[in-house]
Amino acid sequence: MAVFVGRDRELAVLGEHLALSRAGRSQVVVVEGDPGTGKTALVQAFLDGLDPSAGVLRASGEEAEELVSYGVVEQLARAVERVGVAGPPLPVRAADEPPVVGAALVALLDRLRERGGPVVLVVDDGHWADVPSVQALVFALRRLGSDRVLTLVAARPLDGGRVDRLRALASGDRGRTLRLGGLGVDDLVALGRELGSGELPLPAAQRLLDHTGGVPLHARALFEEVDPAVLRAGEGPLPSPLSYSVLVLGRLSQCPPGARAVVAAAAVLGERCRLADAVALAGESGAEVVAAAVTARIVTTAPAPHGTALRFPHALIRAAVYHDLDLADRMALHARAARIVATPDEVLRHRVAAAGGSDRELAGELRALAADQVDGGERSRAAATLISAAGLFPDPADRNRSLLDAVELLVLAGERSRATELARAVPGGGSAHESFVRGLLAFTAGRTSEAEQLLLAAWSAAGGADPGFRAGVCDALCHLYYLQLRAAESVEWGTRALAVDPHQSVSLVTSLALAGRSIAPTEQLATAVARGARLLWTEDHAGARAELSHAVTALRSGGMFVASLHAQGYLALTQHRMGAWDGAVADAAEAVALAEDAEQDWMLARLHSYAAMPHAARGDWERADAHVAAATAAAAATGLPLDRVGATVAAANVADARGAHARVVELLGPLAERAAGRAGEPGVSNWPCMLADALLHLGRPDEAQDVLAPFERRAEELGRRVALTAACRVRGRLQAARGDVAGAERALRAAAGHARDTGAEIDTALTALAHGALLRRSGRRRAAADALGSARAVLERLGARPALERCDEELAACGLTPTRRTAREPGALTPRELCVARLAASGMSNPEVAAELIVSLNTVEFHLRNVYAKLGIRSRAQLAGRLERPLRGALRGADGG
Repeated sequence: MAVFVGRDRELAVLGEHLALSRAGRSQVVVVEGDPGTGKTALVQAFLDGLDPSAGVLRASGEEAEELVSYGVVEQLARAVERVGVAGPPLPVRAADEPPVVGAALVALLDRLRERGGPVVLVVDDGHWADVPSVQALVFALRRLGSDRVLTLVAARPLDGGRVDRLRALASGDRGRTLRLGGLGVDDLVALGRELGSGELPLPAAQRLLDHTGGVPLHARALFEEVDPAVLRAGEGPLPSPLSYSVLVLGRLSQCPPGARAVVAAAAVLGERCRLADAVALAGESGAEVVAAAVTARIVTTAPAPHGTALRFPHALIRAAVYHDLDLADRMALHARAARIVATPDEVLRHRVAAAGGSDRELAGELRALAADQVDGGERSRAAATLISAAGLFPDPADRNRSLLDAVELLVLAGERSRATELARAVPGGGSAHESFVRGLLAFTAGRTSEAEQLLLAAWSAAGGADPGFRAGVCDALCHLYYLQLRAAESVEWGTRALAVDPHQSVSLVTSLALAGRSIAPTEQLATAVARGARLLWTEDHAGARAELSHAVTALRSGGMFVASLHAQGYLALTQHRMGAWDGAVADAAEAVALAEDAEQDWMLARLHSYAAMPHAARGDWERADAHVAAATAAAAATGLPLDRVGATVAAANVADARGAHARVVELLGPLAERAAGRAGEPGVSNWPCMLADALLHLGRPDEAQDVLAPFERRAEELGRRVALTAACRVRGRLQAARGDVAGAERALRAAAGHARDTGAEIDTALTALAHGALLRRSGRRRAAADALGSARAVLERLGARPALERCDEELAACGLTPTRRTAREPGALTPRELCVARLAASGMSNPEVAAELIVSLNTVEFHLRNVYAKLGIRSRAQLAGRLERPLRGALRGADGG
């Protein structure tokens, strides 16, 4: 009998969040409470009160399925089909990264828009939900903006951190955590009345409250088990609520032996099973034998696709039955269950539970299963399988090997807290494998010094190890040193890795550049991201844009979401250097938003650094400063030198665009001191040109020469024309400062030639601006006006406001007054609006834009309305004419470069 009393305050809170979601503010509420406090009952009572317009999607975590990747997400997908919304099935693969599945979930929720009412998404028993589903759900919910979605998650407070990400999301204006305590005195009186125990006097109700803490499950058990007269008497002992199992087992003892046997079999099979399986496992002859247990409310039955389902009304009931079984009887039931259940995973689970001690053969089967699970992308599940295998190995070395493999898989799956806890159970032995795994764990936790020591120890002990393992150690050290800007050491370890696996990684490619070693074209670049990085650093910007644009699409469609963020960050930087600032702003903003929503915090310093620079070039100081601040904070959090340098260079870009020359010197001076006259790959960064130019403005030409000369020589050696363009512009200013006007003109003509060769409009315009300024200062105003006029036309079109203001100052000094703009420009758009606008202008439909940006259709429509209003337009055709012309190669999924 479904009885629900009280909880008026809690229902009102849920109603308030439903109202907010109806108004287009997506909400998340975590209903938290200890076992028996009525979390599920509260959620069900709330759902019962919804009007028919609401679409309810319901899923539940299960202890037996907590390692089934995306089990909860698949339940939600099936729920969409049940509410009658047509569409293709949700494309979920166990190997997919959570953000990929989260993106598919956003698209799935968009199907429910046509229903008109709000969507209520419910996850019961969230403490048993599989971790990939929780990660995918968090990603999806972060991507919902003006969507009418209310998410309810019922979970226990002690869940091993499984629901922590949802709790963090359910805060501020996005939702809340609703903690359930016990029922009050009046509610207990009402509960007794509803259960047929009559009217409980208030003193007796207070005694019951004191005795049970108001926990509904315990109070209800006492109402059902204890004589009402005893309860109303208000005195005498009551069964302890801490011995809830006593009440359950007492009720079970009144059932016939056949029913007790079926209930015991069901407890072994899980919280839910097929009735036929439980009957067969109990050795009984007919399903009717369980009727007495159903009447006693120990189990329930319900129709199911594959036969009648048998389940326990509450996990505490099943736990009471299971743990009351004699150990030998329980093991025997598990052994027989292994011959009844259908899937290989279930068979092995029961065989493990039936094992009384060591079983090398079974442990070997589990390791083989774990290998298959890894191949299928189920790292968390494979880790759990290896942990089970470890307990069956008689040899401590084999046991430790399985545990270390499990730790490594958990690290790779992003479950660092579980990995850390498991690593504590592994005794230290100093093996190569142990040092490597502990090194990876330290690396992901940001303990880079400890990671370096452990990885070097792993290499020292790996003399006879498998070549693949040795290559893995080398690659980890290459990456570690790259992040620490220890380029020579990164190249050394990357080269060692090449001896085993003849493919260059992104870390090695960039480290070669940082070390000042030329990056020759090669077919041995492991990934499209590495190929794109090589093209970027060697200044083939058109090729880099085409390669990286393709990489973003390919990686996301292949389920490699994190790698796609690397590609998109490099793509934003490429477009910034080309002067394609609409694309740079859009890609950087999208990469930052996706990294934040996917909780890839370790990438944020670099992505925010890339995002700051196009805003600085346009003079959007508020956004540029915000990205620099975010990059600096993220770099402080990681402590990585690479991140700190990236944030510093981004800050210098902003200061340079502002004309804050002293600040540029303050930021970049320490980098020059550390470089000590050495020049790396000029294509990586032109910060020496920025620093030399700032020193010139401060009247320090000799220092500018010391900074500029090594960069200039190296750019000449490698033929890096973009770098030479910037270097020659600064050289022209340096010669002019020394009074050598002819030398300055030669340098600026060389800069113009390099700029023409690269085809970058922004470099051509900046060079013309520098030449015009030189001509004006040497008294040739008409020639200066011609050069400045050509520069101005490009700078105005690109929206390079700081350079445009300098150009206008020069023109004014020539006696000319430039025409001012009055039209509203794309630069007034927010980065997210610009992302949406560019994709819409390229010909994509609203659903295609939503899929590309991994947002809901509501969000796309909301941003487009704002774009049209800001630009004063009404159609996509007008939009295309107002934006920087998007090259086809810059749009993901397009061809060409």
